[in-house]
Amino acid sequence: MMDAAAPSGTPFTAADGRDLKACADGECEILVRTGDQIPNDGGAGPLSVTVQAGRVGLAPASGGMGEAVSGPPGMIHRINRQTIVVVAVQGGEGIIRLSKK
Repeated sequence: MMDAAAPSGTPFTAADGRDLKACADGECEILVRTGDQIPNDGGAGPLSVTVQAGRVGLAPASGGMGEAVSGPPGMIHRINRQTIVVVAVQGGEGIIRLSKK
């Protein structure tokens, strides 16, 4: 499990940066902030983001029936046919990875 904060001097970056649209196909690694809406056709559906207290929270953006998840760095959650990983959290930002595995 990774620490909640990146070590001093370590860049806090994600493979797809802040390009939330990179998740539209259900596969990405992005930097997220509270209030972000992630398009996602990978199984979990579109996601709404919160980042606080060293955790990233993800909930169905539609507000409909669905499963909300929250976790610290290292959290792995599977929804339908999609895997969601909280990679790191630093302040009000988090890095998550979505994959269809």
